[in-house]
Amino acid sequence: MTSRTWTEWVTAHDGTSLSGVPRAIAARHGRWAAWLVPAIYAGCIAAFVADLTSANTLAFGVFYAPLIVTAVFHRDKQAVWALTAIACAMNVIGAFFPHIAKDVWELVENRALSILALLATAAFTWHARKIQEQLAEQTSRAEAAERIKTEVLTNLSQEIRAPLHSMIGVLELVAANSGSDEKTALEMVRGAGRRLVLTLDNLVDLTQFEETTMAAEEVDLGLLLRQTAEAKRPDAAARQISLTINVPADGDAMVHANPWAARRILENKIADAITYTPPGGRIEVSTATDPDDCSAVISATGTWPPGAFRSASDATGALLTPSVMGLALSQRLARAMNARLVFSNGPGEGTTIRLRLPAAARSEPKQA
Repeated sequence: MTSRTWTEWVTAHDGTSLSGVPRAIAARHGRWAAWLVPAIYAGCIAAFVADLTSANTLAFGVFYAPLIVTAVFHRDKQAVWALTAIACAMNVIGAFFPHIAKDVWELVENRALSILALLATAAFTWHARKIQEQLAEQTSRAEAAERIKTEVLTNLSQEIRAPLHSMIGVLELVAANSGSDEKTALEMVRGAGRRLVLTLDNLVDLTQFEETTMAAEEVDLGLLLRQTAEAKRPDAAARQISLTINVPADGDAMVHANPWAARRILENKIADAITYTPPGGRIEVSTATDPDDCSAVISATGTWPPGAFRSASDATGALLTPSVMGLALSQRLARAMNARLVFSNGPGEGTTIRLRLPAAARSEPKQA
């Protein structure tokens, strides 16, 4: 054991003073630990005082064991042995003060057993500290790996997105001056490129998004749905799909939602509708209001494959479709907004998607 002082054993490596130890413990383990540790120290001091004022052979080492256990709350794991030395010293000193008991052998036996119990407690506490540090190290590595993965995906997506947008722009210019057969092929390539851009956006958002309650505000769902559908109209026209926007302009579909999250869900689901609806099909977007919620409804004549509704975390399915990444992101965003994403799909019925969001409180009309 080195010659470090007791203040150095119980203080943090960052130079926290002895008076700041309770605050440091509370910051790492919670307020209950900041109260528990001083209470254990006070109890050990009370037991030591009682040992000094009594002449019996009671094994007071049992009362000093919690002192060693408090080492799990200190940053330096070497504090285990410092606290063990203090507990053993208190146990030995209590055997000689105020005077030695008449039954010396019983006294020695009890004190020796107490020291063995203290050493066993120290060994278990040392093992717990080793496991604690290993878990902390593994957690730190996992967090570092997660940060590196996010940075790599973000940089990679930026490097891929720029050339893709350039290719899509060139394809649009070439398709404008091409024949009907060439235009169809170019539009297919252009659509595939736009789906790849959307997949990259979903991948980046999925890795950076933390599934917590998102900040909600009052949003006009009808206006948001209309703007998102208008942005997707060129993609529908390229596949010869009729996109109808049946959204009233009265602002009646007011909801509590996060605008960015709601827009990302609508973008993904309208893009999926365009992907799975065959040429010549129809897509209609509309809103539906209920007393407690409002819904954005996307109805398509195309029937989507079963894999389009499968969660990305479902490892039992072998079929992977372009919508899996978008579906995983949409489900997480919907849960974070306390919303529901409902699918209905049947033979000959097409596919309908409903994004149900909590309705905003409607103001009652004033009485004359």
